Amino acid sequence: MPQTKLERMWLLGGAFVAAFIMLLGYLFFISPQRGNTSTVNGQRAAALQANSSLQARIKSLEQETKNLETYQAQLTRAQLALPSTSGLPDFLRTLQSIGNATLANVSALTVGPPTDVTLVSSGAPAVAADGTAAVVAGPHVYALSISASVSGTPAQLNLFLTQLQTVQPRAVLISQLTEGSGAATAGKTGGTSLQLTMQAFVAPASAAEQAQLSAASGK
Repeated sequence: MPQTKLERMWLLGGAFVAAFIMLLGYLFFISPQRGNTSTVNGQRAAALQANSSLQARIKSLEQETKNLETYQAQLTRAQLALPSTSGLPDFLRTLQSIGNATLANVSALTVGPPTDVTLVSSGAPAVAADGTAAVVAGPHVYALSISASVSGTPAQLNLFLTQLQTVQPRAVLISQLTEGSGAATAGKTGGTSLQLTMQAFVAPASAAEQAQLSAASGK
């Protein structure tokens, strides 16, 4: 059926209005929804990544927890090797106990004043501008000089030195070892004597212990 000019104008106008309505719907409803969906997807991806990182961290912590007893044992050994107090009476008794266990005779035990052996931090001068030793901030480490005369057979002395350095827990550094002839020990002739000079170390944890060691060292 032929359409009049008016009818064609109505049809074109209706098509234009329909297209305009679709455009408005896209701009105000579809496009924002797509943006929201993209944002949600991005947040979901970030949450999944964070969850994956947390899961890996949890597994790492679980593994560290399994090794907690090992770490605690290592810490205990380190604390025994470098104690926070001088503990000299106990250590001197330990030397006598090692002598008894190895049938070596330990005598003439003497203890010298402590020495501050704290390392100066990297880049800091070891000597101050006035020529005195630089003051080191933070924890200090002191060396206690201990001398002892130990006599016995070569086998007994070897056992004594082995237990001193590997069995008893405290870290010691033998700085001087002089060998000479000694009296008979444990009913055996041909004994040998050793004059030992060693250093036992202490890292004071309290201000009182720090002050006491500092005063004894003359610093």
